Amino acid sequence: MLSVVPNPNTAGKAVRETRKNILSVRSLCRDFTRPNGNVVTVLEGINLDVYDGEFLALLGTSGSGKSTLLRCMAGLLKPTRGSVSYAQPEDPADPLVSFVFQNFALFPWMTVRENVELAVRHLPKHERSARIDSILELVGLASYEGVFPRELSGGMKQRVSFARAMVGEPMVLFLDEPFSALDPLTSESLRAEIGRLWTQPERKIRAAVFVTHNLDEAMQLADRVVILQSNPGMIYRTFEVPLPRPRNPNTEEFKRLEDDLERLFGELQLGRMISEHEEEAHPPVASVPPTTTEAPQQSEPMTSGAPAQTRTERPRRVKPLINTSLVLVEGLLTRLAEEEIGMDLYDLADDMGQSVDHVLPAVASGELLGLLYTPGTRLVLTETGRTFAHEQDPLLRRAILREACLNLPMVASIYELVKGTQGEGLEKSIALEQIVMMLPFEDPDLQFEALLKWCRHVNLMSYDAARACLYAED
Repeated sequence: MLSVVPNPNTAGKAVRETRKNILSVRSLCRDFTRPNGNVVTVLEGINLDVYDGEFLALLGTSGSGKSTLLRCMAGLLKPTRGSVSYAQPEDPADPLVSFVFQNFALFPWMTVRENVELAVRHLPKHERSARIDSILELVGLASYEGVFPRELSGGMKQRVSFARAMVGEPMVLFLDEPFSALDPLTSESLRAEIGRLWTQPERKIRAAVFVTHNLDEAMQLADRVVILQSNPGMIYRTFEVPLPRPRNPNTEEFKRLEDDLERLFGELQLGRMISEHEEEAHPPVASVPPTTTEAPQQSEPMTSGAPAQTRTERPRRVKPLINTSLVLVEGLLTRLAEEEIGMDLYDLADDMGQSVDHVLPAVASGELLGLLYTPGTRLVLTETGRTFAHEQDPLLRRAILREACLNLPMVASIYELVKGTQGEGLEKSIALEQIVMMLPFEDPDLQFEALLKWCRHVNLMSYDAARACLYAED
């Protein structure tokens, strides 16, 4: 896969080079062995430095190895190759790292105070008590110290997780999608709280690294964003966010940087890598009529007695399904059919009153199904996509989508396995094994969920949860 040279802001780079290097990652690679014995490289050749006072975000698509990299940096996973090294802490008694998980990870039989105290049990009682009092006050939990986790909201539980991670005064704080389990309002409030905590002069934490797939989180918290590409995970770009804290999303500078980051991440998600283009065997045909008329190419003459297919075809590349509703794809195609020459992705998002983040899954799904293609950030319907959009008969529309799904190698292979059971049903475990074999870098359960969602929509396959079996809907 093509490795894109990072393009950091030069001013930001110069500032970082004058600061102390807290954490260094060199040539880090991480392999995993699947149950079938296949070795999968999840991370390849990661080189990264984290600097004193820096809040660093790891941003990437699904399967890019963000959480794996975070765990390697924190020492929870050992790299297969390469190294992770730390600077010496100011106080040797202080921990090097603390970790905040996305699922709170609290002990339900312990109170808030007892959960936080776990991180500082090694300290003398008077110092331990003073630290706990201070951190509970800092995160707004002073009046909840005797409460059990079951009595707290999701946002309050995550505050306890933050308090427990910070009370030990680690040199580096690691956070793995800490806001993903929260509702939007609670998430927004807690992000603002973390941003406020980061400006506190008494803060002992020297650096923070967090994983996110949310651009708003990256913009509000990070000083620098490292964007990872997938299969295997590699650094695609780094992006500076040189904004003062607290950050105001309504300023022109914030909006400009957010647009730049959104466009950069959108290009990655749409697969605008040069190597991606080189791997395409047959580019899609535009629905816009050509300006010049060309004579159609004559097919190659066949030798008498030769089989109908004489040329060796390049194997089709297996791509993962996007876990989104095909109803959204249908709406996208209908909207694009109103434009004869296609539409820019960002104009389309504005027209629909949505962020690019919300539109991209439908765009990627439509492209995967061969119903549209994306020259740059422009969206253009293929002939099949335009036929679908103009078709009024719902049964014929569904037939077009069904055929598009069956053109996907993973869907076709599992559908053939299902039909081969002669109505007995294909066990989910066998389908998962097939997914692992064809898409070793992807989460098989998520791919199965997407497969089922798409196949149900086009009446291709159904699923009996009680028997954990797939059935054909012919």
